[in-house]
Amino acid sequence: MIDYYLVLEVTKDASADEIKSHYRRLAMQWHPDRNKGSKQAEEHFKAISEAYSVLSDPASKAAYDESLRMGTDYRAGQQQGRPEESGAYGPFGFGFGFADGFGSSSGQERAGAFEWASGFSKERASNMFMDEMYNLAIELTMQNIPWRDIAQELIKRGCPESTAREIAKKIETQRKAMVRNRAKPYFIRSALSGALGLGMFAMFGGFGLLGFIGLIMSLNGGYNLIRAIYFLTTGVAPKGGVM
Repeated sequence: MIDYYLVLEVTKDASADEIKSHYRRLAMQWHPDRNKGSKQAEEHFKAISEAYSVLSDPASKAAYDESLRMGTDYRAGQQQGRPEESGAYGPFGFGFGFADGFGSSSGQERAGAFEWASGFSKERASNMFMDEMYNLAIELTMQNIPWRDIAQELIKRGCPESTAREIAKKIETQRKAMVRNRAKPYFIRSALSGALGLGMFAMFGGFGLLGFIGLIMSLNGGYNLIRAIYFLTTGVAPKGGVM
């Protein structure tokens, strides 16, 4: 029986964030570029990628959990019609640094978690890793972390330096473009609101309820207008994504 949870060193009730975090850590540890010439590391990398491809998707995770409950072979039905991705994992032996919480598993159980014929190619595993690097870069750039720092973080996780720099620059450029596109209508709304409020304030001389409403609208519109100009000129993502 395939144990994808054991492969990713997570428990069966692990959250999506925990599954993602473990995948990123293990993929970095076993990435072929960090283990030059090691066939064992390459196979481990593919195993980790396959496990993540299943457990990171709610539908496939539910199907996999059901197969565990029923004692059926999840991969038997999944591999049909995919002969171009045929391949095999070799046995991984014992003692590959499994996370705390699996201490009760015997070495043979741990080794068995990796002993299956896989349809996951090295190329597919590498593409998944790069997709995850893009996702990580997006998470970091939305926190307004400079692209150079993002590139260094990707490099630490096993991404080639030239690729890491390219991803980080591209993601920062896209983030700034997205923020500026969203700030344009925000700028127009703020300007109109401020102008309308200022007009009401002037019309009623600042007296009465409508004059007071006009004052509030003009102040609020002015504040939002300043914020809109800031986002337009800097491309900085607003906190919480709210503009």
